[in-house]
Amino acid sequence: MKSSCEVVRLTEVAVNKLLLSREAARPSAGPKGKRRASRWPFPGVVELWMPDEHGDLQHSLATSVNLSSHGIGIRCDEPLEPGVELEIAFHEPEMSFHGRATVRHATKIETDYLVGLEFKFE
Repeated sequence: MKSSCEVVRLTEVAVNKLLLSREAARPSAGPKGKRRASRWPFPGVVELWMPDEHGDLQHSLATSVNLSSHGIGIRCDEPLEPGVELEIAFHEPEMSFHGRATVRHATKIETDYLVGLEFKFE
């Protein structure tokens, strides 16, 4: 029996394919500002594997806020240190992505943090 949700490596081509598949059904993207690409609203589950002080990977869950071809905005319970590289997986109905990302910023908002991750494409 074939699964309806494919797991793919995080690549710019794969992310752009997902964005294009949803573009017709979405309102216009948010402003680019200083970013290289527009951000699109993409709520969903994000899994993070972050190195601890001993180099072991610690698993955590977050919620995606928006997605662009180069990164993802997430909300999480704890701040992440800018510059930290981590493993990431995010899940959409069409497919799940797995790969690496770098923390670019973490801002305290209400009871959690808004974190910007930049994808690390191989």
